[in-house]
Amino acid sequence: MTRLLPILFALAACGASPPKHAPQTPEATLAMPATQPVATPPPQVMIRLTEQLTTRDGVALEADLYLAPSGAPAVVLLHMIPPHFERSSWPVPFIEGLVASGWSVVVVDRRGSGASEGEPKQAYEGEWGRYDVEAAVKRLSAHGVRSFALIGASNGTTSMIDYAVWAKAEGLPVPAFLGFMTGGNYTENQTDMAAVASFPAAFTYSTEEREWSAAQQARAAHWTFHEYPDGAHGTKMFGVQAQVADDLIGALAKALSK
Repeated sequence: MTRLLPILFALAACGASPPKHAPQTPEATLAMPATQPVATPPPQVMIRLTEQLTTRDGVALEADLYLAPSGAPAVVLLHMIPPHFERSSWPVPFIEGLVASGWSVVVVDRRGSGASEGEPKQAYEGEWGRYDVEAAVKRLSAHGVRSFALIGASNGTTSMIDYAVWAKAEGLPVPAFLGFMTGGNYTENQTDMAAVASFPAAFTYSTEEREWSAAQQARAAHWTFHEYPDGAHGTKMFGVQAQVADDLIGALAKALSK
């Protein structure tokens, strides 16, 4: 059941010290210490819809929707590894910035995480993770969205590229932009990065985790790379580098304005 919730955006605290390499296990990610909150813009009242989305294999996912006028571009946010992270891992000020740009936003609990049903490992191993993305995109299509971007944090990038390649082959809506927030070898669990070389893309990563992202730089000249010397992993990057949100929104604006 859809429930309409007015919410007051407030400070969001997230952050971590960067690991030496991109975590390959939930334990490695969870071991990262927290950092102090960063300053955020003044709060403002906005509308959030919380809905249940159903995947093609019958899994119920819960998602927050921030809907711009019908037909406006949109962004789907895919959080870090389930079940240890969920849609609340995305900082409120970043979502606020996306909505303020005039875009619809879907922030979904991937299967096996938060309020969603399903097996956590199926979110990033096998064919099922792409179905989670499809459910979010289907909801946007029903709202009249034609142009949309996907942003994946950590192994959220796995489902992101799985969907992008599968959608193109199946005639489903194809993303106009892919955002990688410190991906890694796990990103290519099912899909080789070469398969998304034609997509506009941006990479956000710390110097400590540059190896995998730097290896992608030879694949496509049109990709954008944002390296931060004192960054962190995935959505924890927001807590230690305030510029991350602005850089991502700037890259999104270029892609979604076409």
